[in-house]
Amino acid sequence: MHSPRGILLDECDNLQRVLDETLRSNYGLEGSEDFYTECQARLAYIKSELVNTPEDEHQNLQKSAELLQALSDLLSRIERSSIEHYSWPFVDELKKIALALCTEATLAGPNTPPYVFVLSEGGPGAYAIRPEQQRPSGASRRIHTITLPRTLKHFVLLHAILGHEIGHAMFRCSKHQADLANILSTQLLPGSSLATPATAAAWIYSPNAPIHVRQQLTDLAIRFGVTQGNLWNNFNFNQWREEILCDFLGIMTFGPSFVAAESNVLYGLNPSGAQVGPFHPPTGCRLTYLLSASRLLGYSTRTFSDSELSKSVAAFWAKLEAKRPTDPWYTLFTDAQIQAAANAMANLLHPLPPASYQPPDEEDLLLFTRQFANAVPPVGSYLNNDKAVHCRKIDFRNILEAGWIAATTSSLSFDKLNRLCEYGILQQQAVNISLKA
Repeated sequence: MHSPRGILLDECDNLQRVLDETLRSNYGLEGSEDFYTECQARLAYIKSELVNTPEDEHQNLQKSAELLQALSDLLSRIERSSIEHYSWPFVDELKKIALALCTEATLAGPNTPPYVFVLSEGGPGAYAIRPEQQRPSGASRRIHTITLPRTLKHFVLLHAILGHEIGHAMFRCSKHQADLANILSTQLLPGSSLATPATAAAWIYSPNAPIHVRQQLTDLAIRFGVTQGNLWNNFNFNQWREEILCDFLGIMTFGPSFVAAESNVLYGLNPSGAQVGPFHPPTGCRLTYLLSASRLLGYSTRTFSDSELSKSVAAFWAKLEAKRPTDPWYTLFTDAQIQAAANAMANLLHPLPPASYQPPDEEDLLLFTRQFANAVPPVGSYLNNDKAVHCRKIDFRNILEAGWIAATTSSLSFDKLNRLCEYGILQQQAVNISLKA
């Protein structure tokens, strides 16, 4: 019979074999050598700890067991990521934002980016990120795993919702966590319904709450004994605040395409928009402050010299505004609070290119409109009047925004628009390479 330490040492050998098998091939465009080296260092650290841990030090053996389990889970996720049932052109661009936002000081150096891997599973509710809360001892970099829905492989317009998920990883980054927490505590939340757990519970249990909310609260009380007094023993107040923070990071990094993606995904999962979840505020509240932020940031009030483009953009925003709840209960923040938080986030993101969203030029939107009309991918390449090819650099988020505008007015199916945008992102990468040559 093996001792507990012997079993764990055997597991170290098993993980070494899995590591060798999993990373014998190059996974992703960037290969796997760096990731192999990182995991090898983690495994070597765990094994050295085990070798030097006496059999009767059960607490230290338990810690090693937990580290081994975490490394095993990580390797299995990365192995699944090699299947690549996701839009890799989109992911390639997403990683650039993630690396800019999550670079921090580590054992490897003062400005060390994380490793980011992507896997696909499930449907629309699968969008997520698994950021390492803390780097394990002996680790030089965090490793983040992003999950994309398998059923939405090519739906890059909806993938803009990952601006929110990247926000979670940024909030775990030692370089930015204090600044982001300060934005919440000094700019957005003071004086709001979510200023404290008590004010939040009072708002949720307000007699003026929508009927769907009151029905849900009654059901929670009957089935689980949840009341206003013990709400936050069952729900997570800090997680609510973090989700709101990540929504703001989403709109600051992806702009209008994030608002459209989050609206479509969340209302698809909760059509009433009134569900009070243990980890997330109601969808109706989230859309309300995102639409207010869009107005204050000037996204939804832009006008253009081309009247048809102005009509198309106005129709896009009108469709989103139609989803905004009319009940004032859903309004969590004042314009002043939203503006202050947005300004503070803009100052934080500005030195971290390409993190900040930049609105597209009217010329680019007109180009994309013509390309969609001809059912061709939106890309910064076209023939000028002299039949010469003209190319210019385009941010992939501008392609997504144009795709959402087209989704409001175009006769093309949503699936077709997503495919065109995916191809456009891929082709734009080639254009950008040619411009550097």
